[in-house]
Amino acid sequence: MNSFNEINTFEITDWISSATFLQDPNEFILVTSHSVVLRMIYKEKFVGKNVCKIASKISCCDKSTLYCSYIHGKTFKELVVFGGNALGELLIWKPSKESTTSHHSVDCTHFEVDLLRRISCHNGVIFSIDYNDKFNILTTTSDDRSIRFWKREVKGENGWIDFNFIPTASGYGHAARVFQGKVIDSGGHPFVITVGEDSYACLWKANADLVFKKRLHFGAIIWNFEYDSNTCTLYTIGSTGNLLAYNLEHVIASNLHNSYEKALQNLDTMEYIAKAKFLKSNIVIGVTNKNRVLYTCIATNTSHNKYGPWHVLDMHKTFKCTVLQVHDNKYVVICGYKRLILLKCSEENKFEKLFDNDVMDGVIRAFHFLSEKIFLTSDDTGKCLFTVGESLELRIPVPLPHCKEPWTTAALHIQTHIEKDYLVLSNRMGNILLFYLEIKHKKCIHLDTIRQAHGRLGATMLRLQEISTDQVFLQSAGHDGSLRLYAITIETDSIQNCQRIPVPVAWIEHLIYFEYTEHLLGFNDNHFVVWSQQHDFSVQVPCGGGHRSWHYHITSDGDNKRKTFLQVLFIKNKEIIFHKTHLYNIPAIGSLQLFRNEWHTRPCNVLKTLELRHGEIPYTIIISAGDDNIIKITKLMTAKQLVHCAEVHTHISNVRALQVLQDHTNDLLIFSGGGRAQLCITRLNLTSYRLKELVNYTLNKSTPYKEGIMNSYRFDPETRIMSCDVAQINNDISNKAKGYLIFLCCSDGYLRKVHINQYFEVVAEYSKYYGCCLLQIRVFANLYVLTAGTDGILSFFDLNLVELPIRLSHHASGVNAMDILYESGTGVVHIITGGDDQSISYTSMQLRNDKILHILKEFHLANAHMAQVTAVQFCYNGKILCAYTSGLDQILNMVDIRTQKHHYICNTCVADTKGLVVDKLIRCFVYGCGIQIFRLQQK
Repeated sequence: MNSFNEINTFEITDWISSATFLQDPNEFILVTSHSVVLRMIYKEKFVGKNVCKIASKISCCDKSTLYCSYIHGKTFKELVVFGGNALGELLIWKPSKESTTSHHSVDCTHFEVDLLRRISCHNGVIFSIDYNDKFNILTTTSDDRSIRFWKREVKGENGWIDFNFIPTASGYGHAARVFQGKVIDSGGHPFVITVGEDSYACLWKANADLVFKKRLHFGAIIWNFEYDSNTCTLYTIGSTGNLLAYNLEHVIASNLHNSYEKALQNLDTMEYIAKAKFLKSNIVIGVTNKNRVLYTCIATNTSHNKYGPWHVLDMHKTFKCTVLQVHDNKYVVICGYKRLILLKCSEENKFEKLFDNDVMDGVIRAFHFLSEKIFLTSDDTGKCLFTVGESLELRIPVPLPHCKEPWTTAALHIQTHIEKDYLVLSNRMGNILLFYLEIKHKKCIHLDTIRQAHGRLGATMLRLQEISTDQVFLQSAGHDGSLRLYAITIETDSIQNCQRIPVPVAWIEHLIYFEYTEHLLGFNDNHFVVWSQQHDFSVQVPCGGGHRSWHYHITSDGDNKRKTFLQVLFIKNKEIIFHKTHLYNIPAIGSLQLFRNEWHTRPCNVLKTLELRHGEIPYTIIISAGDDNIIKITKLMTAKQLVHCAEVHTHISNVRALQVLQDHTNDLLIFSGGGRAQLCITRLNLTSYRLKELVNYTLNKSTPYKEGIMNSYRFDPETRIMSCDVAQINNDISNKAKGYLIFLCCSDGYLRKVHINQYFEVVAEYSKYYGCCLLQIRVFANLYVLTAGTDGILSFFDLNLVELPIRLSHHASGVNAMDILYESGTGVVHIITGGDDQSISYTSMQLRNDKILHILKEFHLANAHMAQVTAVQFCYNGKILCAYTSGLDQILNMVDIRTQKHHYICNTCVADTKGLVVDKLIRCFVYGCGIQIFRLQQK
């Protein structure tokens, strides 16, 4: 196994912008952020030790702060330094050029040289520079979202004295800052790869033509990449700490050689295919604009298809085809005005007509295969039939609501364990309709409706997910870029909307379950895409958009993912076009397995833990929320593995406030708040990890309240909920309704209380104006509310928002972190806070029988950290009370409450620390830009 040994460690007084080794194995070059080149010499085991020293120091006369730099050349005399500054200027200079000033010291020589060229390149900071001498291509990227291409023109014999760089092209493929761009060589053909803040990687030709664009890090920032030309593998690193590999071999090959193939058109000049479907992997069936039914056979191999001529199926009587559907590699349905034709294809590719007759009153607009021999048909008059059998011998009318376009868009037949049949439909009004089927009595009864789940056009897909003893779970998708989960309660015959999950596919057409993974097939702008939670976008085919006839077929060779292909056909410009590609991108990395963490792609703001047991196996549930607007539910196993369980996508802005309550043995209530004044309540089942969205509430105009509320206050929709806590009411009284009081700290200076009843309905909202932005809130003893804000003062209120005559001045400025520990037996409450002033403050108070708080002890630790304190947490093992603190200095300290001193514990690798949690097993969870979990050693 290869290992690395440290030769030497040293520090310099400036940021290191770039570095490279020279041809001499004992020599390397450093470029600092202020245009200084350090020529370094190192020797291993020289006079018994490793030696590394600065041989020469060459500075440029321009001292601009460099945001990036690039070193060209393999020897010191050949070196050319490129630098990019905040003004969008490209600075070029040679360290070996004759100096304008110089002086010598004992150990190294100091030079200062002039600039060779200053070129204005971008309208913003230059983030990367790359130069390829073979192709004479220079690239620069910037925060103006562009990549610029340049070529070098040499006027004299000395190429780096009398020269100039001429702009050749500009490319705009990113939606945010472009952090890195490099020129790659693919078999003698130049390409350029760029990555950036928008989580996309782009592949460009040398003339700035964008040939490929793909999201690689599930929305996280991509900082840098490397390309392996031997395996055509792109390795990228991002803000989540993931290293991802992507094989570009098929992408580059498809741009050097066209991967699209057109079917043979042995038709009349005025005839073309209007609708087409894959019947099997080697048969395509289509209908022309002259209503002829055709099919063609495909000779397939692993990489290319060969398409034969079109053959005509004799329908005896032509009619205008409005619907063409296929099912199970053998059934074909062709529909038109009143008429329906059902065909069956044998294994020998012989077609048999099973049914051909009029079944409807108007033009058939929708046909759905509910199973092999159960169908649903609807027309433009509003007639809908549930039919059974290849001859459609059993027909049950389905009562659809009247509307302008009264046909269905999706259908699902459900048979429960108690032999109860349901029919779920989506219509062109956008509604989800639930029906009860009595097949023996040929009746279909409407039960319930969910209105416009996916907008006005309705769902494009309905899929059964699970059938339990008392509920049925199903999914739907549409043209609104989301999946929805529904639950049918068998006892009440009702359907409820449980959860909405946004996905990065704008038009979802199909959902397939393949190799234990859900794949979404649909369209983004003018591309056909395949997306999954595990692989992100695995297929991306430019086709022109979703308003066209298209179909797909997946072929697989057992468990070998390298032999799993997706065939796509679509009609464009009256031509049927085929595309064959791998369903999965398999990087050529041999046995190397790249682990992907599924943590937040943006900073995590708040985190809660819950310790549970599954039989004899203990595990911990982590509920976290952050700036990516997502609440994640993650399971921490005893094998030190984080397992992603579920996500809540109800918030439209970042989430700052989070609180959890265990409602029942297997249910957890998640209270969350954040930007856009949004308060949400979600129920989590701890067994199945299913979610149900209970409340999605936006704070309203302030309700008048007797304690000095500003009645003229106009609600600001930009109000942000900074923190929350929950008090249960009537929890121990059986004859009264159970409810919740949710206390909210808001950025507009208001302390709010929202009353939720047992049915999770908002009863009332109250507020009290505090005067500054409130940052922290805690409820203790189910009697009092403690708040802290940007004024550094702790205030106490009762549950009616009446302020108590006691205030604690803990900090000179904002309180970023607060924790309390209430001892119910003694009535003592411990309070510890951390603030912007880098200090920690502690106060203990006694709650006596007269419900009055008395201060017992307090102390203040000034400059306990070297930056803002953002995390505090009490830890009590039954004997010793202490607290753990952390901040932006990434230092973890322990505060001994008894001795009133703080002790250094360790440094954390989590940048921009937002908080920490210490559980009962003395494990510390530090979160912010990432998460770190480790066990503490308590003395």
